Amino acid sequence: MMRAIDSKLANDGKRIDDRALLAVRDVSLKYMISIPLDGGSRLPPDLAVYAPLGEAIHRWYQENYGERLMIDPCPGQVVVPIDADLYLLRVPRLFGEVTFVAVREFLDTPKIARGPVTQNIVQLLDGMTPARASRLSDGTLRKLSAIFEPVLLSFYTLESTNHELMYIARGDVATAVAKLMDRSDRYGESKWASLQAAEKVLKAAISLHGQSFKFTHGLKQLNNTAKAAGIDIGDSAIFDLIQCKPGIRYGEEPCSRNEALLAHHASLDLVNRLGAAGANFESGLG
Repeated sequence: MMRAIDSKLANDGKRIDDRALLAVRDVSLKYMISIPLDGGSRLPPDLAVYAPLGEAIHRWYQENYGERLMIDPCPGQVVVPIDADLYLLRVPRLFGEVTFVAVREFLDTPKIARGPVTQNIVQLLDGMTPARASRLSDGTLRKLSAIFEPVLLSFYTLESTNHELMYIARGDVATAVAKLMDRSDRYGESKWASLQAAEKVLKAAISLHGQSFKFTHGLKQLNNTAKAAGIDIGDSAIFDLIQCKPGIRYGEEPCSRNEALLAHHASLDLVNRLGAAGANFESGLG
């Protein structure tokens, strides 16, 4: 059974590191059963009975593919300012209902179970320690929550919308993050990657409305095309935060850390604004 399922997933073009989870899904659908993703001791009886099956599926993949299964399951990462420092905030992979909070005290790692679980956003920050978290101000916690909620939707929309340009835009966002966090202060390259992401998201929105677009880096020009297609985000000042020239990658246009950070956040905000304006995007979240 596993060989047949894995062969089908491979022929469908699914990556090795995605197939273990997809195989659990396919077995669940084939036999109309609920297979838990975590065989914890607190599972209800109707889920616990199938926990060994889920473990066997994952073991089959581990034995067959080993280290090729090692991936970061998060849909994406966003750079956030914590006081004067930059941190990576990981957007978690969600299954079921989650209540997010931003508190100074570290919480136990959420377990897979029936009903909502609670996740502390602070603990999604790479490198955040309990001691550092205990000193975060109320204002910082509020700002962290304000950033997290929209980017959660942005990343799931980028992942769930079935258009090649949205997939490529995810890579541009990842590049913007990497260059922003680079120790060599490559802020111009980060801003350029944010422009690339915004450009592709706009073009995807236009394409999904059955319209054509010009091959340009001009965001306001693309926005006019989107508006003509019926996607009007209103205030276009967001593009001023992102727009830049190709030479910014080589220092021909100045770019500070804060300018790169603003462009990074604006490119993710654009995803949500286009979705709210009627773009045919899929949010991927219930």
